Amino acid sequence: MGEAVKSTRYAISWIYYEFHITRLQHGYPMESWKAPYAVHDLATLSRAMADSGNHIDLSRGGDVAIAYEDDLHTHEFFNVPAMDKKDLEKLLQRKVEYNKPFDDEASWCYHEAKHSETEEGILLHRLPKRIVDAIIRICQEFYLGPKRLVPLSEIVSDIVPHYGMAEDKMIAVVSLFSERTEIVVTLGNGEALFVRELSYAAGSENQVRLITDINRTIHYSKQQFGKPIDDVWLIGESATEAEQLMAAQIEAEVHVDEDGLDPLYWAIAVSRLSNRRSANFIPLLARKKINRTLFARIAVWASPVVVSASLFLFAVTGHMLENQTVINRGLEAEHAELEKQIDHTRVLISRRDQSMKKLSLLQADNRNLPALFISHLGEMVPVGLVLHRSEVMLVENEWKVSLKGESSLTLQNAVALLQQLEQALTQAPWNITITQSWKNSWYQQLQTGSASAAGATGFEITGWMR
Repeated sequence: MGEAVKSTRYAISWIYYEFHITRLQHGYPMESWKAPYAVHDLATLSRAMADSGNHIDLSRGGDVAIAYEDDLHTHEFFNVPAMDKKDLEKLLQRKVEYNKPFDDEASWCYHEAKHSETEEGILLHRLPKRIVDAIIRICQEFYLGPKRLVPLSEIVSDIVPHYGMAEDKMIAVVSLFSERTEIVVTLGNGEALFVRELSYAAGSENQVRLITDINRTIHYSKQQFGKPIDDVWLIGESATEAEQLMAAQIEAEVHVDEDGLDPLYWAIAVSRLSNRRSANFIPLLARKKINRTLFARIAVWASPVVVSASLFLFAVTGHMLENQTVINRGLEAEHAELEKQIDHTRVLISRRDQSMKKLSLLQADNRNLPALFISHLGEMVPVGLVLHRSEVMLVENEWKVSLKGESSLTLQNAVALLQQLEQALTQAPWNITITQSWKNSWYQQLQTGSASAAGATGFEITGWMR
């Protein structure tokens, strides 16, 4: 990886509920802390930041770089004609609004790679804007100014060139976490082609499942891009154990990124990225605004100290005036200036109190039923079914659940698995009332002849969760 950005004083990796923070000095970690609990929402993030202050010196504040990945964060790869940046971003804005998988206002960023003089590839990242705004606000509460909030694939693009592979070679990077697994397929020069997020960890209980998904990714890449994936790289604290269990069954040569065994790997990696990358959820104008807000917060925080010092100087000056027979005009001017400083600092204190009241109204709520459902969805989907899309939307005080996927198994075997999935959805604790069963879409496919024993057959399930 490249040299660390030395002005970055803190780095955070909040990836699939794992939270690490480190304080940097000249680009090297000095103190670090990992949350001993799952940081699964914004309320828990605020708690983790508060707890980290007991282990890391946050008192002086500074810039922070953040690596972020979550189930609400989506990735999409597609090709567009070559065009200037202004026209490209207008096109992407329309695409974001039209295709975003959530109802909230979207924050987005992108990574582009020119394939030829007439075409370029785009990896588009989308995230609800409320999440980006909340992450910035929570960091500012601890006097940290976010400079980078980047997806995992952007860090992988920076790492891969250091593996020393040929620039046009296809590589799969498998990142292992305690609750999720992410596969990023790139070229040897680091250009990301697509991202797969798997809803399970790479433990021994999921060994067969992960082997199947890696091999499917290899087959899909060869079909889609006409090139084989000859090398798979594993990153994560459990990478060595995973390599020993799976290497013989993966249809490519398996490597372990030795640096990736470090728990701080992603936090250190994000601290080494440049602020100029387009795949940053915090654009330049937003970073300037963050700096202004952060300076104002520091001034408010420091105002009680200024008041104390001003009052002390005021008392000394008053005592001198009482004992002097001739009033010094210079002291009179100094006395008046101190009074102005006291008035100014009192205004700062009043603004601080108002800001704290506003911040208390902006705390994240805990309506996390959709997140809990999505986080358990991977446990409910049987091996043999591939889930392509899942949505949970609030409609008139009820949660509408929609699942779409496919199976390459024989019809007889797939039916049993779909019945198992539908039964799991209708049982406690979800108690989903099914309004459109998988049978409906299957019957339509059978009638049109699009379902066969030899090919993948799609399914769709819709219902309501109260």
